[in-house]
Amino acid sequence: MPVTALDTSADTGTGRGKDAGKKGRKRWLAAPAVLAGFCALSVALFWDGWTDLGTTIYGGSDAVLFSWYLAWTPYALAHGLDPFVTHFLNAPDGVNIMWSTGVPLLGVLAAPITVLAGPLVAFQVLTTLAPALSGWVMFLVMRRWSAAFPAAAAGLLYGFSPYVIGASYGHLHLSFALFPPILLLLLDDLLIRQRRAARTGALLGVAVAAQALVSEEVLATSAVVAIIAIAILCVQHRDQIRLRAAAAAGGLAVCAAVATVLLAWPLYIQFFGPQRVHGSIQPSDIAVSDLLTFVTPTPLQAIGPDFAVRESLRFSGNAVEVSGYFGLPLLALLAFIALRLRRDPLVALCGPLFAAVAVLSLGPHLHLGGHATGIPLPWRLLELGPVLHNALPSRLSLYLVLAAGAMIAVWLDQARPPRLRAVTGVVTAAALVPLVPATLLPFTTVTPRFFTGPQVDNLPTATTALVVPYPYPQQNIAMLWQAQTGFRFTMPGCYCTVPDRNGRSSFHPEVDPLNSALIAVATGQRTAQAALGQPGLAAAFDHYHLNAIILGPTDHHDELVTLLTTLAGAPGRYVDGVDLWLLNSAPGRS
Repeated sequence: MPVTALDTSADTGTGRGKDAGKKGRKRWLAAPAVLAGFCALSVALFWDGWTDLGTTIYGGSDAVLFSWYLAWTPYALAHGLDPFVTHFLNAPDGVNIMWSTGVPLLGVLAAPITVLAGPLVAFQVLTTLAPALSGWVMFLVMRRWSAAFPAAAAGLLYGFSPYVIGASYGHLHLSFALFPPILLLLLDDLLIRQRRAARTGALLGVAVAAQALVSEEVLATSAVVAIIAIAILCVQHRDQIRLRAAAAAGGLAVCAAVATVLLAWPLYIQFFGPQRVHGSIQPSDIAVSDLLTFVTPTPLQAIGPDFAVRESLRFSGNAVEVSGYFGLPLLALLAFIALRLRRDPLVALCGPLFAAVAVLSLGPHLHLGGHATGIPLPWRLLELGPVLHNALPSRLSLYLVLAAGAMIAVWLDQARPPRLRAVTGVVTAAALVPLVPATLLPFTTVTPRFFTGPQVDNLPTATTALVVPYPYPQQNIAMLWQAQTGFRFTMPGCYCTVPDRNGRSSFHPEVDPLNSALIAVATGQRTAQAALGQPGLAAAFDHYHLNAIILGPTDHHDELVTLLTTLAGAPGRYVDGVDLWLLNSAPGRS
């Protein structure tokens, strides 16, 4: 069977005799060297977190959320609990973690660190490893098509791209971007080389299941991009479709079977278990790539004129989601490569794929300079489906850097004369300089000694505790405190995806007189006396059958003491950095 499309393996030292042996040794030495280099870069990038390990993290409330998940998974498995459902948050209803980016696979892998050093240290380690490992996997995959140096350049662009750096601000499920390069490699084996399709399909099924337990969103968008890539290949190689369809279909069937078996339990919990949600989790037409995103630097770049950075702040969505920046030099280089090497099979695929995914990343309507024009775009059709309405189009920039990295690797690899090789290297470096990330801003946590010391044992077994500041999306430090106690108590409130009264998704529990009063007093919007006059406050307090109240460090502390003392009916006592009320109600079961 003829081999076409992506099968353009570079001559990386498969000759005979002594030369082949030397090249083979160099090939294997390159992998650990690149990994070490990428890890060093990543440690330097997140250095502040390492100088104050266990206290400083990146990403604010999102970082706290993922630290909680990293602690929950090993705790649940060690205690025979369902890792995909918890009743320790949002008491008494609980949380379906499969709707809340729970990263259970990362929780298992990081369990030794979490158990020995705590969830914040585990989060810092994984945050640091994410760019390095993502870039390294891209390097390993590109070695199929290029020599070590070009593959390393591709890995550097991919692993330390604006997308991955932006996701490093608390979005652990997104910054661990190992799956897309692996998908490229396995689809090349399955669709192009077609060697042992059943084995490749099984490996792909395992990879799909693993990715689903890190980020279902990345899995879904990877599938979309893969379908586009396959369509491009079919157009470019129409004469090969009939020859390859049977083997490819067989491998994909094996993939589906393996993934279904491995994901049966978590998917059953997600779609048929308790606290499942309906409808869109994310708002539409917000986190999209502005048309100017691709050429406008953001605060995440170290280099960029102030006026351009200010312009990027006008784009819709969170600043860390504006991750499609490439800069004019790199875009010009990619256009040149696409034209100059248009006959190379990998470039012929990645050029059109880059353009198609860039259009999809613009979202359902065109945004220009921060203004929604109302002009409809292709993503509008895709988000009508059952899965993609929960994906954020701006995050498709992950696949843009994948395609860009592959194109650059091929270009560098095909520069044969030494002088030309040096020129291409310098040009590539110059094009990548605008993407150098800025210094990342850390977030410092404060944990009262009560939660990590012996005094927490004063809480009765199976305690339900109201922890203040009350946990909600903008302030969820109580979730970290709970995890640091080893889940000594359950508590109302959370920053998580839960159903509202209509079953639709919400990032916080239903508003009631108690949590609204606690948040209003903690943020200075209301005094304690005004909050105590709120109708239904006492009934809402009694609804939770609380055994304890724990007030940690917070703004408007004295007002909260007044509010909580009145609700508890007696003053609390100060214990190791917190105000503690032990109530008379008998502990319930968690």
